[in-house]
Amino acid sequence: MHWNEDVGLASARETSREDLLLTQRINPSIDDSLYQYAFALSRQIPWLADSDGKVVQVGPGWAEWIGLPPEQLVDNGWVKLVHPDDLPRLLQSRRESLASGSPYQCEYRIRTADGAFRWCRSSSAARRDDTGAIAFWYGTTEDIHDRKEAELTLQGQARVLEMVAAGQALGDILAALCRLAEAQLPGARCSVLLHDPEHGRLRHGAAPGLPAAYNAAVDGLRTGPVAGSCGTAVHTRSSVIVTDIASDPLWAPWRELALSHHLRACWSKPIVSRSGDVLGTFASYYDEPRTPTCDEMERMEAVLHLAALALERQRDDAALRESEAHHRHSVELNPQISWTADPQGNLLDVSSRWCDRTGTAMDDALGSGWTRSLHPDDLPLTLDRWSRSLATGQELDVDYRLRMADGTYRWFRSRAAARRAGDGTVIRWYGTVEDIHDRKLTEETLRWAAHHDDLTGLANRRLFRERLQQALDGTSGPSRATGLLVMDLDHLKQINDRFGHDAGDALLKEFAQRLRSVADSADTIARLGGDEFAVILPEIAGEGDVTRMADTILARMQEPLKRDGKLLDCRTSIGGAVSVGTGMSPEELQKQADLALYRSKTSGRGSFRMFVATMREESQRTASALDVAVRAVASDWIVPFYQPKVMLATGALSGFEALLRWHHPDGGIQSPEMIAPAFNDTELGTAIGERMRSCIFRDIRGWLDAGLDVGRIAINVSAAEFRRDNYAERVLDDLRRMEVPARCLEVEVTESVFLDSGAEYVERALRALCAEGVTIALDDFGTGYASLSHLKRFPVDAIKIDRTFVGGLETDADDAAIVRALLSLGRNLGIEVVAEGVETAFQATLLQRMSCDLVQGYHFGRPMPAGNVPHFVTSWVGV
Repeated sequence: MHWNEDVGLASARETSREDLLLTQRINPSIDDSLYQYAFALSRQIPWLADSDGKVVQVGPGWAEWIGLPPEQLVDNGWVKLVHPDDLPRLLQSRRESLASGSPYQCEYRIRTADGAFRWCRSSSAARRDDTGAIAFWYGTTEDIHDRKEAELTLQGQARVLEMVAAGQALGDILAALCRLAEAQLPGARCSVLLHDPEHGRLRHGAAPGLPAAYNAAVDGLRTGPVAGSCGTAVHTRSSVIVTDIASDPLWAPWRELALSHHLRACWSKPIVSRSGDVLGTFASYYDEPRTPTCDEMERMEAVLHLAALALERQRDDAALRESEAHHRHSVELNPQISWTADPQGNLLDVSSRWCDRTGTAMDDALGSGWTRSLHPDDLPLTLDRWSRSLATGQELDVDYRLRMADGTYRWFRSRAAARRAGDGTVIRWYGTVEDIHDRKLTEETLRWAAHHDDLTGLANRRLFRERLQQALDGTSGPSRATGLLVMDLDHLKQINDRFGHDAGDALLKEFAQRLRSVADSADTIARLGGDEFAVILPEIAGEGDVTRMADTILARMQEPLKRDGKLLDCRTSIGGAVSVGTGMSPEELQKQADLALYRSKTSGRGSFRMFVATMREESQRTASALDVAVRAVASDWIVPFYQPKVMLATGALSGFEALLRWHHPDGGIQSPEMIAPAFNDTELGTAIGERMRSCIFRDIRGWLDAGLDVGRIAINVSAAEFRRDNYAERVLDDLRRMEVPARCLEVEVTESVFLDSGAEYVERALRALCAEGVTIALDDFGTGYASLSHLKRFPVDAIKIDRTFVGGLETDADDAAIVRALLSLGRNLGIEVVAEGVETAFQATLLQRMSCDLVQGYHFGRPMPAGNVPHFVTSWVGV
């Protein structure tokens, strides 16, 4: 390589045959064949320059690496490919080397054929003739892009950690963290928002790449289930990936703001402390719709860890030393160790680095002595591969562990190729040994992580599927089968809510350990996700073996886990299934076990159920009902019918109860029984409730506009509608939008709503509605087991006596006594009492004598469409 001191670079010239002849004249003893073998085996790309530094020959690796023919690199042609930022430094280094004749080494970026730049390292040394003059320069260039990128990343991480340790301003640290992430995530503009749990808001932390106006607008963002990417991530404590802001409903309130600043995608992750508190969010924005890759998600996770450290401001000496050691270890490059052997495989020569690393003396390593450094478990495979190469002349490529001087073992990769004579016989073997220990450990860790749950160490869903398929395929005969148990922890959510996720994690680990203690070595135990576990029982005789294992697990889980003075319930619900025949798929067997588990949970937790065919039929009926409900919602088939409620004392209309009906295009008006399973589905139940409210509030508004007084309209609310903690807000917003007074509305709930998992949401919603003037009625009163406690805990304005008691008034003394007791209870508590299902005049008379407040039933009016209500009201003459 030649450098012109005045103009910086000489123009490139073509390599001539005279240049090559000059090289041979300088050192006629160069063996071209040996030269080529050495070049071919080395990971470094060789080149040769004359005494003035002009390249006269390059190795074949250049063309493969940068995608350009060697002819474009000779003379000074390669200089045109150097990154402009690196060129001055490279010029200076080479000038000094040419002037002094000393070796040089420099790292720089070089442009490849596709226009991208990659980091490389070039080294060269001078070869002198007998007079001491420089005859030519030997040089090598090595691709160090991945190592350099990792080094720069680690340096950036180290700078952030140093800022944390030095106690610099949090804003500066977070800004540096954002810039570091942006360097690792091409096209990203990153931000950190800080969580204010007291006010439920997110505050600006840092976002150097985002517009100041946008940062100011989102400062103070309220968290919640529908609060953009960041607000939702804090609320759900999980990643929220919005690939297109323009269409995602989470961004509806801020869509125009984001789009006006050219923000089209936003991926957000919560920053969680070691104690489990959400400290804030880390987000990356993009100016086009984008879905993250696995690599990008991993890079965000790395940044997330640094963000947690920065926000916690905690760094101890041990963590610092570990980080620095990791940094040094990650950027260290272990050079290859070269060796040669004769045609029979006897080691002739090896680099002194082998001796330094293994502690083996040179003389002891020669011949076959090197094998004494191999790990005993790797010796047979290594010798077999080496013998095969010696016999066939094929290249060697084998991984093995070598004993180091300190007695530890490290993974190495050994490669070798034969140098042949003109007749094809092997003259010598040339090889290299490369340290791959870190890569090998990483591969093993990733391989383990890909098939195991990191919390419990059990098989994950992927490995579970593989093992289940293997068990089904490996069944030895018609008398043997594969059994499967699937199970849920009964109270994990309550433990998480009450004691925190650390307690929940401890319970999951203890549950896994107890499963290990009762399972056989041939069984596979897996955590399928959340609180769901499974046990595969291969080669069993039948259902009896599955039942015995289930009973053993139930008994083992009876004893609670003691932790920090608290007792954590370990009980579980289990479903079981057994493979039938030889053609059963893993999916079918798991489906059967899941159906059995569902029956176990619905029939009483802490029990075991074995799959039977009727479970499938019931599941199909439920699926059919859900499908009909989906169509009913999508096609606007849901309509309210109104049944009047009458005040017995005056005979006047008090209002109506809105009852759900749906209009099938072929079958006409249908009762809700056919779609009843949908009311317990969170999504469908909520959608049906919203459809009913929309119709009812529109009807009320129309009656009010017509000057018609219809009293209070009662709507029934399912448990599914309360599972999101915003039911009251949605109802009140709808009332305000339709301009319907809250006094016109009554909300009816059953005791099953109180017993659902979200009872705390129910209480908050009912109190919020009550405060605005909406009355609350407790439906089907007396049919549950905790009615009196519900009257005390919840704001109840009215109780409705179930129709089963009213229907027995005339013939059953017990029913009559219950009705009288409920009426007395209502009077003493100041709660209105409504009797449902009044179908005869005699029932109405009895209820009137008992001083019942309100009644409804077929005797007073059947449910009617909204269009019939005005005529019914105006023609009502009382009773």
